[in-house]
Amino acid sequence: MLRKYILLSIAILLLPLLALAQNNELFDYHSLDLELIITNEFDVKPTEKDFYIDYVSAELTWYPREDYRQAVDYITTEPRAELREEQGFLFEWEKPSITSFSIEEESRLTTKNEFKRVSKKIVFPIKDLDPAYSKYLEPQEIIDINDKIRQIASSIVQGEDDLYRTVFKLAEWVEHNVEYDLSTLTAEATQKASWVLENKKGVCDEITSLFISMCRSLGIPARFVTGISYSNINLQNQNWGPHGWAEVYFPGFGWVVFDVTYKELGFIGTTHIKLKTSLDSKEVSVNYASRSRNTEIKPGKLDFDVNIIKYGYKAKPLIDLKAEIAEPETGFGSYNLLILDVKNPHSYYVTTRISLANVNEVEVLDHNFKSVLLAPREEKKLYWMLRVSPNLKSGFIYTFPLKLTASRGEQTETSFRAVEQGKVYSEEYMGLFMITEQAEEKPYSKDVLLTCSASKDKIYLNEPVNITCVVDNKGAETLTRLRVCFDDECGTSRVPRRGIARFEYTKKFESLGVKTLMFKAENELIKKSYYTTIEIQDKPLLEIINLSFPKSISYEELSQIKFFVKKKSNTQPRNVNIRVEHELMHEEWDVLILERDYQFTVLLRGKYLKLNKNDFKITISYEDEQGNEYKVQKEFLINLNNPTFIQKIIMWLNILDYKISKWIRNI
Repeated sequence: MLRKYILLSIAILLLPLLALAQNNELFDYHSLDLELIITNEFDVKPTEKDFYIDYVSAELTWYPREDYRQAVDYITTEPRAELREEQGFLFEWEKPSITSFSIEEESRLTTKNEFKRVSKKIVFPIKDLDPAYSKYLEPQEIIDINDKIRQIASSIVQGEDDLYRTVFKLAEWVEHNVEYDLSTLTAEATQKASWVLENKKGVCDEITSLFISMCRSLGIPARFVTGISYSNINLQNQNWGPHGWAEVYFPGFGWVVFDVTYKELGFIGTTHIKLKTSLDSKEVSVNYASRSRNTEIKPGKLDFDVNIIKYGYKAKPLIDLKAEIAEPETGFGSYNLLILDVKNPHSYYVTTRISLANVNEVEVLDHNFKSVLLAPREEKKLYWMLRVSPNLKSGFIYTFPLKLTASRGEQTETSFRAVEQGKVYSEEYMGLFMITEQAEEKPYSKDVLLTCSASKDKIYLNEPVNITCVVDNKGAETLTRLRVCFDDECGTSRVPRRGIARFEYTKKFESLGVKTLMFKAENELIKKSYYTTIEIQDKPLLEIINLSFPKSISYEELSQIKFFVKKKSNTQPRNVNIRVEHELMHEEWDVLILERDYQFTVLLRGKYLKLNKNDFKITISYEDEQGNEYKVQKEFLINLNNPTFIQKIIMWLNILDYKISKWIRNI
């Protein structure tokens, strides 16, 4: 029997602002050398006096993973365990004499505070995604996708054509609109992404699930990362605790990290240890199995300990900052504007978070914190609207220092004065200094919903698919001269107030991959977009290659038949059955999903063959996702060399026995 348990909630008790407090120097290092020890104890408890344990195993799926910001020096286990590719360390006990078990994994690794160097713009939407990444678009049990998620995600990225900016906008929206709320920890299970969107609250894994769901709804591959991170308000394990964040796939560059909870967008610091990636946030840390009678498995807590072995150098400044004030002197009660020039001197995208320190008697009319994304060599301006208190004491001149700090510790400052008889500036006047890049907002857009649905979400090359798109006008205005486009097909339409218009499209595709298609509607009242994805597959194709066998064999001889089953399609064949058939023998294998090439070997004994020529046939039958059946065959001959008279008699008896047994089985 196989039993699975989730041993730790990924939701660590951390608060976003405190978790990133810059006064803790641990966040300031470029790299950390760490020692990680993970331990677990569990029991196989007898339920009756008459019990028996033949076999016990524990598979630990948490272990440090190699990537561009994490290097693993070594991993050791006690007892010794086998590392199975992408699954975990398998601990096994054969016929154990004990009922209590313990496992330990010790590793040494280096984490770095580095960006994945995305050096050029990647066009959004992604038109031709490699089919290998299609699984990172599919909805899961927790990371689900519904129409509301698609609609809100589409509205957030309205008009965007840069993938990095698209993902950044989604992360910012989740950060600003979903409250970090520990009350969801009391729920019986992790909440779904759709629930988090509806309730606007969650813990780290739930917030991350919503972000991943929004990315996937727009055809952007994303996956869940489980690991351990540092929080300076977590009072257990020396401030280290379980945590979850996301990785987003950027074609041509790889996976880029986004930790929305920690407000690290496009990067994570040295205080994150990556232990596992998965399609969904609901996956176990340890799998247990036993072959036993009258027993049950009692899992124990998964414990961990993190020790800092060595500190690297302090992280170097990432960006250039320069602050100025719109008016160096104002009156009491006046508005003023702080202008920050932010420059990226690097040849790749970077993000940072700027914080403005509070100043007594000056009100900040916006958030003190601002996140910013900068393309290679890009320069931007950020603004903080300020207002001087009108209740300052007369007869004094006030100087207000304004200090700004970025994620890597970069700082700049400026100041201004306030005097009683100084000029009082309005908020509107200060707005004249602001140069914004905000997209045009059309208020009536909120009353219009766009949706699209395809007759199939997966099709073959050159197979037609029907797509229906709907404009639902819930408002009191008639939409006239409405320009409606689906991909590259455009037309003009009219949608009455509180009316619905449907648009039908038929598409064929001549190249493989996941296609993200955009449906948009625009006139003087609205500007809306909606994205839908379709995966273009090839038909599953298998081939028998590298077949080797003896052309002849003697009665006493042992030999082998070897061959490879090669997957020649991007699509993975399902329900694969491989058979090697001979009149007197039969070998068979079943593979649920054939993801890679496999080698098969059949032991061949001359005494089980017929006289002279022996016909062999390899048959492979398989299906596609729609249940359509396919078959491939290969035939070959093997000769039996000159058996003696006695050997012929034995062979004849073997043949007779085989035929009688076969006849009995078929009755």
